[in-house]
Amino acid sequence: MSTLVTSVKQFDQLLEKYPKVAIDFKAVWCGPCKLISPAFEGHAKAQKEALKADSTKADDIVFITIDVDDVPEIAEKYGITAMPTFKFLVNGKEVDELIGANKGSLEIKVKGLLGVKTQTAAPAPAAADQSKTEENKAAPAA
Repeated sequence: MSTLVTSVKQFDQLLEKYPKVAIDFKAVWCGPCKLISPAFEGHAKAQKEALKADSTKADDIVFITIDVDDVPEIAEKYGITAMPTFKFLVNGKEVDELIGANKGSLEIKVKGLLGVKTQTAAPAPAAADQSKTEENKAAPAA
């Protein structure tokens, strides 16, 4: 299961503890959020099971769920304007994003985050949807 964040303090503590963070920004009233939530929770559960099965794996990732209405400060900090929005952080820096309820793209993003070496903080691979990586974030808007 993902960790439900209910305060800025809790969020900051998780960012300090885990080098890799997958965040699901959602709202209880959001229909697409309800549709994609089981997929996000499935990735969180699979990661926990993988850690139990292989004690040599580092516990270096956390899956976080944030209700934008409960903790608007965090949603504002990350510029959330649509739900669901998924943000992927490495060492506190955003490396990828997914806007929308696309299960296939979510899987690609999560696998990309899992494959990131935290020492290098390389960006996760991009998918052909409403996502962006560090490269195209720097590109001027058209």
